[in-house]
Amino acid sequence: MSGQQEKVKRILAVTTGGLGDSILFSPVLKALHFRFPEAKIELLAASDLVRIVFAKAGEIDRIVQVDTNRSFQILKMAALIPFAISARVKGGFDIGAFATGLNPCLAYFLKYAAGIRQVVQAPQPPEYPDDLSCNLALAQRFCTHIKETDVFLPLTAEAENEAKEVLAQQGISWDQSKIVAVYPSTDLKHRPRWPLSKLLQVIQLLRKNGFDGKVVVIGSAREGLEWEIIDPDRVADANLAGKLTIFGSAFLLSKCCLAVGNDGGLIHAAGAVGCPLVVIMTNTPISYRPAGKKTKVIHSKLSCCRNEYPKRPKSCEVPECLDSIDMADVFQACAELIPLRESVLKK
Repeated sequence: MSGQQEKVKRILAVTTGGLGDSILFSPVLKALHFRFPEAKIELLAASDLVRIVFAKAGEIDRIVQVDTNRSFQILKMAALIPFAISARVKGGFDIGAFATGLNPCLAYFLKYAAGIRQVVQAPQPPEYPDDLSCNLALAQRFCTHIKETDVFLPLTAEAENEAKEVLAQQGISWDQSKIVAVYPSTDLKHRPRWPLSKLLQVIQLLRKNGFDGKVVVIGSAREGLEWEIIDPDRVADANLAGKLTIFGSAFLLSKCCLAVGNDGGLIHAAGAVGCPLVVIMTNTPISYRPAGKKTKVIHSKLSCCRNEYPKRPKSCEVPECLDSIDMADVFQACAELIPLRESVLKK
């Protein structure tokens, strides 16, 4: 694509996954902005949360949300028709950069319906080991020095003030406390959640073995209520689930010494802001792992869980994949990321 810079005026970046998928796609946005600083970059997203979060990203000029979470491809394409017509009227796009995993039918439809003159699509696993590597391969076509540390989630001064204020209300010092964040995530039919009672036991083990900082719970209000039920003795110092926006949660995670929890959007946010991370991925393929040089993935030991996400077999009524994850493995992964007694790390 050498020699194109002066000709590229409009770019469409496309990711139709959730917040985690969009975070893994974020290096592409950074690369496009670097390579074509004068071009107008539009992001096509399927999630309202993605629209809210990346609206604050300086790399993007406009975000268009189209709900493509439909059962059939024809319905997905139908949902894109108004956007495609509008794009055509405005002259189409010079470049379309498509995230890994984008359905080939949608990619083909967008190219011709929205008037995209050149499409560049990220490869898919197993060509590269995971989704992040696939998106990085795409980003490096535009900017060769892009790397994993360029995964990002916008952080603002408002987010910092929010996180500090909420912590202060709980009596937790921002500057003096070591903080571990626990993320319950949501129990989904296709993505079963490791029991919250076991997460609680991991926190108890961390305290028993020398962790003397603060433990906070993050997530939605519903996840916060679920945590209250399994933690009546208040092992966690503060339940902040439902009290922080996604931005406040992300800034808090950027200051934590560890985040541990089930796979979900905030886990990807933790990886994006550089928080040491232990993520429990029951039946999610490891290729969906969050970013982060200090990210440890605990996965089901059952071979049948390797590629079931996002659809589990209908015959799978009892998630044995949960039982195959040892609490000791989760604890040991945490112990390798935060200061504990030396004897724990030698086990």
